[in-house]
Amino acid sequence: MSDPDHQTRRRAVSKEIDSILALEKEDERQLSRFHKVSHMVGWFVGTIYFVLLQVVLVLLWVLFNAYSPARFDPYPFPLLSTVLALEAVLLTSFVLIRQNAMDLQSERRNHLELQITLLAEKEATSILRALGEIARKFDIDLSGDAETSELTKDTPVESIARDLRSRKDQASV
Repeated sequence: MSDPDHQTRRRAVSKEIDSILALEKEDERQLSRFHKVSHMVGWFVGTIYFVLLQVVLVLLWVLFNAYSPARFDPYPFPLLSTVLALEAVLLTSFVLIRQNAMDLQSERRNHLELQITLLAEKEATSILRALGEIARKFDIDLSGDAETSELTKDTPVESIARDLRSRKDQASV
């Protein structure tokens, strides 16, 4: 038989995951039609199907213009070169648009992860304090454990962030 607490935790975690996915779907729904199309193009360009399609189309172009009497782009295929250059510019733009959207989503996820981590740290500190109070009530001496004593203090997140930033700035100089 399953542990009821485990099932409750699983439902709670599943509910949170569903909430995050719903937020991401809402973000997708709010995208303009142009952005949706550019994301699809950006995705397709990064597949083997695009590579195969590209190779087939270029091969057909070259064969048609090399051997057909109705050729429209004779060797050295200047029109093909122009079309491929334009395609490269446009596809790069589509890929960059898609990449920017992925970066924004990643930033949002990182921010959410930071918030969850800070909340978990705060909860852990609160639990350690409560355990310290319980230990005092039962006359259990924890004074020899300096690390636990340090962990029961609030984490100065802002000062840690500033210290990290200054160290990063010093390392890049």
